[in-house]
Amino acid sequence: MEVHHHPEVEKKGFKEYMLEGLMIFIAVMMGFIAENIRENISEHKRAAEFARSYYGDIKKDTALLHQALRFSTHKIAAIDSIETDMRQPPAAWNDTVIFEKGIVASAVLPFEPSTENYEQMKSSGIIRSFKQRMVSLMNEYDLQAKHVERREDITQKFITEQMIPQIMTTGDLGVSYDIMTRAKITHNAHLDWDPVVAKKYLNMVIFIKILTLRSMQEYRKQLVIADEVLKELESEYDTRSE
Repeated sequence: MEVHHHPEVEKKGFKEYMLEGLMIFIAVMMGFIAENIRENISEHKRAAEFARSYYGDIKKDTALLHQALRFSTHKIAAIDSIETDMRQPPAAWNDTVIFEKGIVASAVLPFEPSTENYEQMKSSGIIRSFKQRMVSLMNEYDLQAKHVERREDITQKFITEQMIPQIMTTGDLGVSYDIMTRAKITHNAHLDWDPVVAKKYLNMVIFIKILTLRSMQEYRKQLVIADEVLKELESEYDTRSE
């Protein structure tokens, strides 16, 4: 009977198995590290893009806050004029001035912060790519913006629910319309108010002044934080040319 001999198979030693296993492990790890690096580069690029957009938002908000401060200063000056006039005897009142300044006192110019980029950074998780100080400043800025909006809501609610109904029942809208359109006033603008009504109106405009001063405090706090945010972004990203 013919006997077939199988070729001998060279057996690998333990060290060779270990070496192969180590090489496979290193290859897998290198692939994982390379992917991680690519993701980090991509995430950093996205963070930089968001940083530039957010920088633009804060610059825009800063301009709006300064506008709100100028408007508030104008409003307070109008209220001061009303108070000065109405502290005199009624016969000495400049009724047209009281109407005109009353329109300014009851006007509102709400600050509307830019929140879209900040909300996208939070929802996408990209905010984790920023340093902790930057994240803290973003959160602080957003929280202060909410304080500003709440303060303005109080003022707007008072004007809408208290001040305007008072003007509607005691004022002369014809005169107010003439003043707003710069038309020639062709009829008497005399305020025929009894002392109680006059006192109520004066108290209302003074209360609006108090509310406006509180809003101005919040605007200034917002500007301080905005300045810190801008400086931090400028130090970490190429944003100054935006």
